[in-house]
Amino acid sequence: MRPPRSWSAETDVVVVGSGFAAFVAASIARGRGCEVVMLEADDEVGGMMRISSGEYWVPNNPKMREAGIADPKEDCLRLMARLSYPSRYDPNSSTLGIPARAYRMFETYYDIASVATEELDKIGAMGSVFSDGVTPDAVFNPQGHIEYHSELPENKVEYGRAMMADTGGIHGPGQGQATVDLLYAHSQRAGIEVRTGHRVERAFVNDAGEVVGVAASTALGTVTVRARKAVIFASGGFFHDEQLRTEKLRGTVWGATAPKTNTGVFLRIAQQLGAMTENIDSVWWGQMAIEEVRETQRSDSMAFWLYGDSMVLVNRHGVRVVNEKAHYNERGRIHTVYNATTKAYENNVLFQVYDDALAKNPEMGVKYPVPYPGQPWDLVVSGDTWEELAEAIDERLAKLASETGGLRLAPGFAASLAETVARFNTFAESGHDEDFGRGDAPGERGYSVLGLTRGVNRTMYPFASTGPYHAILIGAAAFDTNGGPSINERAQVIDTDAEPIPGLYGTGNCVGSPAHGAYWSGGATLGNALVWAYQAGVYAAAEPVKEA
Repeated sequence: MRPPRSWSAETDVVVVGSGFAAFVAASIARGRGCEVVMLEADDEVGGMMRISSGEYWVPNNPKMREAGIADPKEDCLRLMARLSYPSRYDPNSSTLGIPARAYRMFETYYDIASVATEELDKIGAMGSVFSDGVTPDAVFNPQGHIEYHSELPENKVEYGRAMMADTGGIHGPGQGQATVDLLYAHSQRAGIEVRTGHRVERAFVNDAGEVVGVAASTALGTVTVRARKAVIFASGGFFHDEQLRTEKLRGTVWGATAPKTNTGVFLRIAQQLGAMTENIDSVWWGQMAIEEVRETQRSDSMAFWLYGDSMVLVNRHGVRVVNEKAHYNERGRIHTVYNATTKAYENNVLFQVYDDALAKNPEMGVKYPVPYPGQPWDLVVSGDTWEELAEAIDERLAKLASETGGLRLAPGFAASLAETVARFNTFAESGHDEDFGRGDAPGERGYSVLGLTRGVNRTMYPFASTGPYHAILIGAAAFDTNGGPSINERAQVIDTDAEPIPGLYGTGNCVGSPAHGAYWSGGATLGNALVWAYQAGVYAAAEPVKEA
């Protein structure tokens, strides 16, 4: 769209959004002497970061180096390539078998992540420390939690890459909001203008094809803001645009933690400007209780780790289909598996089944979606026998048929579930899950510290021989989508010829994730936001002034 004859406001760099990526990009550009205006669609700042754990993944970071933890680049790149491109990974190739651009992105990530944390600390925006965690033996570890994929031979580092903002004290719930508060306070000290209630809907391009500003809708009408140097989009993914979600994502992703303002505005703008897109059918995966989000498609809760030991996750046939203690991003993917025979996504809805001992366990902690004892939760269905539980589940499915493609339990579900539980019980008694290896990986044991830990393998315990038994309907969920316009190693948005679109940058969940759908470890989402926001801030600040 052609620029207007006059502008409502003018600055050097416009940053669209006010989440973690947006504040990092704005802080870095401001630290290099640029005037910066941030435009946020919501009425408050922070985006999804407000409910985040606040953790970001930083290889070879300063705290690791101080602690003497070696994190060689070549080893870290192998891990990233192995997880992001498992079918192309070749450890003997000069680019590890992955596309050249992807390899450059991974190199940049490794080189820049630590630099970004150091500069943010230097300019007074945000210091970084190790994330708190525990070992697989339930011992507090000041160097954070164990790497999600520590069992892989490519992963040479067990602890230390997970970092958080230094907000004081032990980290926990509220860390994301505390980080937002820290970055917002810095923005005000630094003179960054933050405008809420400004939903950016268009970008302006001059005669030279350079992006020179944006238009935003507000309660008082349309506002145009000229960007003398560049525009950086950090506006979140497209989950809450029903059309985009239905067209782009496979199967049903029932809900997200992303704010309702994440409607994919940047995807549409960038495509109009000729941008390449990638990873477009992907999200940062998780799981939610589907009945909780069927109307709103949003929740602050996510089933990070399925709670408990006498618990299994089964499909409509009453059989297990996944390691219930696998990390959330890996586990959530199982819902989109397509059955070529039935022509359906048969794992669209799964059933978290558990016994009454687990239901009555009084300990506190993260149990979602399992309720605390005595907490009313009408999403739980129960039965004194497997047959009664099956009837209760199928009755609930009947009410949801119009939203699930008519999904119902398969004939013989109760008998199959009984067999599944009997087989699981033998695994729990021996401590080894012969079907899915539940609890074999150190990370799975480390994240099962909260929960009943009664058996040989703390992730498993035999079900009670008599009911009642309980179940919750579980479906795929997202933190947000992570597909969209492609960026290069400078966070410049690129066109279909892989050439930069002048003056346009992207970071966070509004762009196609360079991780290519992989979750490298805890903090991979914010780690990517950090790196590409830093790059965007650096290179946007170095842009020449453009003619409007």
